[in-house]
Parts: sequence; structure tokens; C-alpha cells
Amino acid sequence: MSEIMTPPKVEAKRSPARQQAKHSDPVPARPTEAERLQTEALQILHYLCTELSQAELRDMPQAQAEAIECDTVLFNLLNPEESDCPQMGTLASLVMLRQCVQNTFACLEAASGPTVPVAIASAALLEHIDGFAAHLHQAIAGLPGTIEDLRTLTTFAGIKTFRDRPTPPIRRIEQAPPPGKTHAQLRRILEFVAQQAGTVNELLMQMQTDSQIRYESQVLLGGAQAVTQYIGAAADDALGGYVVGGFERWTYGPNFADADKGASA
Repeated sequence: MSEIMTPPKVEAKRSPARQQAKHSDPVPARPTEAERLQTEALQILHYLCTELSQAELRDMPQAQAEAIECDTVLFNLLNPEESDCPQMGTLASLVMLRQCVQNTFACLEAASGPTVPVAIASAALLEHIDGFAAHLHQAIAGLPGTIEDLRTLTTFAGIKTFRDRPTPPIRRIEQAPPPGKTHAQLRRILEFVAQQAGTVNELLMQMQTDSQIRYESQVLLGGAQAVTQYIGAAADDALGGYVVGGFERWTYGPNFADADKGASA
């Protein structure tokens, strides 16, 4: 009697895809738009704080320490795996950041002599950081209704939101002077504004020639100089160019009016 041969069982082959799916880790959930925008805005704020921490504040050690602390708050928030400090959460971190900003402001108030230009540049950056942090706190705390505010903060246009008070439009002087001021007095006031603006404008231009000033400070000085120049030009133009000249002379220099006129003759 012949033995009944039973074929050996063959395990069912699994496709590589199934084998990989069995051993692969679960796919992390994709971040929501609000989470993505929040991270982008925090990275922008971190960049500003890093610029502050690298300012030339060596002669003001307390201010430098506070500036570095501003940067540390954002670094710990964005890099929890590298931080030795307990996590505070985004909103609490932004509150702490704004407190560090105020501490840095208080340290800068002691600036004198050669440290004044650096303190001015750092103060301008602190204003920017504080405004951004305040608006970011509001945008995150108000979600989901403030998602559009969060979108704006991740664009260059978000800078405009720091101006809580809108700039009033330029108004021409009316025919009748305001109470208590004569036309002659108003002219003297405009003359004073133009003269003082001209002096500050020259000082700022002179400061920009200092090769030891960092690039970031040069940019801030250039912006301050441009604003001062326009203030002086507006006041002087209202006087008919009595002090320095009209807008063209203030903006383009004393030789602009006669440029290339001899060649066309």
C-alpha cells in the first residue's frame, strides 16, 4: 500500500508593499494651515531676535544679556528637543518674550557717548519685535477667527499692522491761521522745523560714513535720514524753498535744477 504523500505547506507570499506596511511607522498627521502659519510667523520673529542678539552691545553687557534672552525664548520654543528648559507653550513664550524686550529697553536707557547710536538702532529693532510679538499673540489666541491675521503676519505686508495709529494725510495750511497763531508765526515755525531737520539730516548722513557701523545699523540710519529729509523738504517747500530749497533740492541735491541745462542750449 502506497503511502499518501502530503505536499508541504507553503506559506503565502506577501507582497513587498504589505511587508513594508506592516513594519512602517504610522504616518504623522499633516499640520493644519493655522499650525503651519504659526510656525512660519515664529520663525520670522526668531530671525528678528537673532539679529538683536548679534547687535554690537558689548559695551552694554546687561542689555546684551537681555537681548540674548529674547533670542533664547524663541529658540527654546521652536527647538524643544534641544532645550533644557520646560516648555511653556506658544502664548506664554510670547508673553515672556515681550517682558524680555521691556527689560532690554530699560537697559538701553543708560546708553551714553559712543553707545548711543547702537542703542538707537537696537531700540528700533526692539520696537519691531514687540509689535510683531503682540500681533502674533492676538492672532494665535483668536484662532480660528483670526486666521487671516496670521496669514498677514507671514508676509511682508504684515509690517504695516505694527502701526496702531494710522498716519494722518498731509494737509495744506488753510487761509485762516489757527487760533492764537498769525501767518508770520506759522512761517517761523516751519522755518524752525526746516532748519532743525536740515541739521539732523546732515548728522545722520555723517554717521552713515562710519565704516565701523554694522550693516543693519546703516540701514536704520538710512531710513531715519530719509524720513528727516522729507520732513525738512515738506516744511521748506511750504515756505517756497526759503531755508534750503524745494523738494527737488532737498531730495536730489543743489545741482539738480541746473543739471545738463548747458548741453541743451
